[in-house]
Amino acid sequence: MTPTKDQCPLNFENTSQNEKKSEIPKKKSKYSIYYIKKSTKSTTSSPSETLRFVFTVTDFDKEQIIKATSLIKSSNYSEALSILEPISKQSPPDHDAAYWTGHCYEQLQNYEMAEKFYKISADYLLDDGLWEATYGKFLLEHSDLKNPNNKSAEERIQEGIKRLKSSADHKRYLDAMYILGKVFINGLFGVQQDYNKGALYLKRAYNGGRKEKAWAAYEKAAKDLVANGQLKEIPLEHIWAKN
Repeated sequence: MTPTKDQCPLNFENTSQNEKKSEIPKKKSKYSIYYIKKSTKSTTSSPSETLRFVFTVTDFDKEQIIKATSLIKSSNYSEALSILEPISKQSPPDHDAAYWTGHCYEQLQNYEMAEKFYKISADYLLDDGLWEATYGKFLLEHSDLKNPNNKSAEERIQEGIKRLKSSADHKRYLDAMYILGKVFINGLFGVQQDYNKGALYLKRAYNGGRKEKAWAAYEKAAKDLVANGQLKEIPLEHIWAKN
């Protein structure tokens, strides 16, 4: 059964690295200038000339996305969707709109549609890590969701870990490091428990700026390991962070 937010052990925030979930993350600008080129033959002997018309095609979309994210802040997800979904379905898609469309569907508990749009945004090559981490987390939390590729829950969990590793290791996204740390050190979602790997990811998140929650996650897991005789003692925070 797909866990609710209250049941989710990760408490991951869909944020940029310094903002709360209720705020709109500042993304790199992706608004493009498109060119139309048309070759025309002159009726005279003059050579062919190329006419180039330059115009921005996403200024209006940008304004609409800003309007939609304002609606999201006030939890008006259905109204925001009516603005975002047409933009998300354009070709090529607007990945920012796709992310927020997925977010709205997730809040409305339409998880199949949420996954569809989260994947569109996660596949964007210039994503700074937020979108891929969000998609990876979603796959872990909804591993038993029916999907068009008929992947098993185990395959979806593996894909979720792969996406989170990409976000953490290649894009250096701190919340992805934090999630992986909690997953590995506690053996969540059926992932084999790996204390060393979990501690490493939590330490990376800690040193990157997620000090409070990374240490809290490590300390809690370490206490359990000490109680079970798997760890001799809990190290001091500053010593742990430097080793």
